[in-house]
Amino acid sequence: MRRNDQEAIKPAELEASFQGDRVNVISARGDLVLHIRHSVVDSTTHSHAFRVTTAVLRKQSRYFDRLLDPIKFGEGQRVATAHARLQTQYQDLTIIPVDELPVVYLEDLGRIPTVKSIEPVCLDFLNILHGKEVQSTLPAANLATLAIVADRFDALDAVQIYARRKKLMAGIDSRTLPKMELALGEGRVRQRLLVALMLDHAPWIERYSLRMMAQGWLGREAAVTDPLWWDLPGRVEEELSLRRSYVLETLQSVQEHFLSVYSTRKRVCRLGYDSSPECDSFQLGEIVRFFMRAGTLKMQGAIINTEDNEIAPYAGDLALLFDKLKQVPEYQVNAHHSHCGIRTQYVPFLQLVEAALPHAAFCGICWVEDRHNHSWLDSKRPLRWSQGTSELDLRSTDHRRRHVGLRDFFMATQRDWLV
Repeated sequence: MRRNDQEAIKPAELEASFQGDRVNVISARGDLVLHIRHSVVDSTTHSHAFRVTTAVLRKQSRYFDRLLDPIKFGEGQRVATAHARLQTQYQDLTIIPVDELPVVYLEDLGRIPTVKSIEPVCLDFLNILHGKEVQSTLPAANLATLAIVADRFDALDAVQIYARRKKLMAGIDSRTLPKMELALGEGRVRQRLLVALMLDHAPWIERYSLRMMAQGWLGREAAVTDPLWWDLPGRVEEELSLRRSYVLETLQSVQEHFLSVYSTRKRVCRLGYDSSPECDSFQLGEIVRFFMRAGTLKMQGAIINTEDNEIAPYAGDLALLFDKLKQVPEYQVNAHHSHCGIRTQYVPFLQLVEAALPHAAFCGICWVEDRHNHSWLDSKRPLRWSQGTSELDLRSTDHRRRHVGLRDFFMATQRDWLV
């Protein structure tokens, strides 16, 4: 997530532009001026200056600790030399004229959205570093932008501590009514997930990773000018795409199982009537027709491939797909076969996959504390999952046990369903 910038940029034109900028006082005893400039897509350049304290910056930000180190970098040596000179002239730091303080020039705040001014987010960020209060009702978009800036300067820990102490995420939740929550679009969900990932907020990690995976809001090609939430770092979207594909594969395995059961010579109808073979044939035909109408099955000849395009995976809302599949009627060939339809057997399998779906998203606690082992990207797929013998305990309080069982269920290369 973090950039590896080692030294601030100080071109001559920046020094000239600083003369006309008002200096925002973050710390009255500040011994340094930060001049921050950020350019946006339309070539507009924002620049603002802030009076800050060097020791605070170095303590709260690893970026500034490296940059202002008088031994490692020339910028730090220049600032240290200026401080030594000022200490011989002034006993009280508060009376040092701001135009005599050393100036550090910074370019780029990271992949933040286009804003009218960078001043508010810079003020929030620097005030937090200096232990001051900021607006108590930060909207999610502002909090996401603040997290991006904090990540840019390697100071996420300070913002994370502040956000937890002030309960910023809980405040956003309390102001978001259920209807508003359901109406959140992809951009707002991504903002919240980015905040959760950067500030280690487990409830949002779980809630919004599930939302993105279930809605299929994945695989979008982000432009370099898009805010960071459209290109979530840390292979997050790759992970969620993989998990969604396994959920779809599991759903398809249920469908394939029932098609296979009714396609074999083994008798499914156990009533023992003369019409039992007719019942099985009828059920097979109705199953095929239902799946084709639902759009989950496509008939294709195997003599020669006449299809130019591969079938694209289902890209819609998984909740809608489950609802559609659960509409399967209880078909019967006649009144004597009232319990021979697949609904009574098929729907419970759908409900099992549907119940497991929320657990296929990121577990907030495990993603924060043990991300490597919680990831599915590098996990080896088990060969087989068997209903009734393989473990799948969605209610287990043992996180590892629950996640391993769930991962085996969704990632198995073959599943044995019991009918």
